[in-house]
This record gives sequence, C-alpha cells and structure tokens, in this order.
Amino acid sequence: MTNVSAASAGARPRDSLGCSLDQLDDDRTIEGRDMVFHRKRSTAGPPGQVTTPGNGRGYLIGLSLVGGHRRRVFGAHHSATQEFGQNSIYVRNFADDYKADLKGSFDFTLLEIGHGALERIADAANASGVSELRPVSGSPDPVLGGMLGALFASVDGYTDRSALFVDQLSVAIGVHMVRQYGNGRGESLAGGRRLSQRCQAKIRDLVQARLDGELTVEDMAATCNLSQAAFLRAFRETMGSTPYRWLLQQRIEKAKDLLQFSPTSLSGIAVVCGFSDQSHFTRAFAQAAGATPRQWRRSRQS
Repeated sequence: MTNVSAASAGARPRDSLGCSLDQLDDDRTIEGRDMVFHRKRSTAGPPGQVTTPGNGRGYLIGLSLVGGHRRRVFGAHHSATQEFGQNSIYVRNFADDYKADLKGSFDFTLLEIGHGALERIADAANASGVSELRPVSGSPDPVLGGMLGALFASVDGYTDRSALFVDQLSVAIGVHMVRQYGNGRGESLAGGRRLSQRCQAKIRDLVQARLDGELTVEDMAATCNLSQAAFLRAFRETMGSTPYRWLLQQRIEKAKDLLQFSPTSLSGIAVVCGFSDQSHFTRAFAQAAGATPRQWRRSRQS
C-alpha cells in the first residue's frame, strides 16, 4: 500500500499510498492532530509489485484489522516474507526505499506522521528524547488496534468525527506510538494525578460557553496548564470518562432541559447543544436516554 512505480502502475489510478482506486472496497481518510489516518480495504488485493522511492514524508504505520495478508518485502541484498495476523503492525520510515509484492486481500488502517509532528507528539507525551520511530514488522498491537478501530467505527452507518473525538484519539494514539516504538525513553506519566476543583470549574465554564461549537483537547488542557497527554490521564481519573463522552453527556443534559422546559424545535435544540444536525442529535439522545427526543419530550409533558 505504497506508491507504485510507473512501470507497474499501468493506466490504473492510484491513491497517495499506491493502492489501485478501482480495487478499494473501503477508502476513507481522517485528518487528525499532527497525523493523517486512512482505512484501506480490498477483497481482491492489489496485483503486481509496489515500490516507493525514499522521501521526507516521515513515518507510515499500518495495522491489519484482519489476518491473512502476506507480502514479500525486498531489501538491498535480500527479501523476506511478512505475515500479518489480526492487529499486526508495521512501522517504516518513508526515507527508506520500499519494494514489496503484496498477496491476497487486505484490510488496513494506516497512519502517517511527519518528522515535525513526531517531535510535537513526543513533547506532549513527556518523551522529548524520542526523535525517531523504530522499524517494526508483524508485531501484534491490540491496544493500537482498538484505538484505530474506534476511530473508524460507525453506528448505523454514522461515523462520529467531532473535533474532540478525533482529537482525543489522536493524542492517545500519538502517546502510545512514541512510548511503544520511539527510540528513547520519556518520563513516565505519574499515576493518581487528578484535576483540581478549580480546574474542573474552569472546564465546566469553558464547555458551557462553547456547548454549541467545537472543542479540542488542547483547548481543555490549556485551561489547566497541562500537556494534552497529562490532561487526558488526569481527566479520566477525575471524571471517570473521556472528554468526548463527558462533553456528550453535558450536551444531552442541556437538551433534556430544553426539551422539558422550552418550546424550542428539535432542530433548534440540535444547534444549541452542538450536534451536527437533527439526525445526529436524535441518534445520540436515543442511545443515551433510551428514547428519541420527541418521545422523551412527550413523556415529560403528559
């Protein structure tokens, strides 16, 4: 799943990672903080050989969502066959020339991290000694698999891509990558740290002021003068939830108040409470409250 040489590409259009667009059954991209995520799936599999000349794009991390994919990777003086089971990961530097024969179908999530982004991620993870990612091939990483799976998961065909949801996962994935595959050791994140009462109050004020808009982990962490990685850990230990889940609950509670005590339309409530549209509001509310907004309002007015 990398750039294909002109000799083997033929007339088939290919994406930036070299996959034949006409053979991809799933092709999605999500722009995260300091990284780009891809979901690539093909039941037929790409034919022929794929190559990538060395370049300065940074690192490519791939994780196989299912087992059974195989590829023969050619080095300067030898070649090796790589087998990928479920949640098998590879990490490679775009600076190295790459050539491989891919066999069979595949279903991968991929993640691109530039060199500058890696430094920022390392700083946020208190791992400033990390300047590179180690090359890895075929190692299992169910933790990363779970996070990447959540990023692309959908409910009833709907994928939540709110800024806070993508942002919090991007931070968590970045911290995991530099600590698991970085070339240095950072300071361990102290356990047991909790948000102060003052910090909690600031976060609640921030959320209420911007309930109808987008928030990022960086916005919330800045109110507490914490790095994003330290904030996420402290938030979970204090609130018992992720920022995204907690913010969603605040929006649901605000929606309940408006449904019960105001004549505001459902579409109007959706806007005021920060949902992308009425359909999104209805799905999220029904999942949290066990009834649609219309049903819940009627039950409170009867």
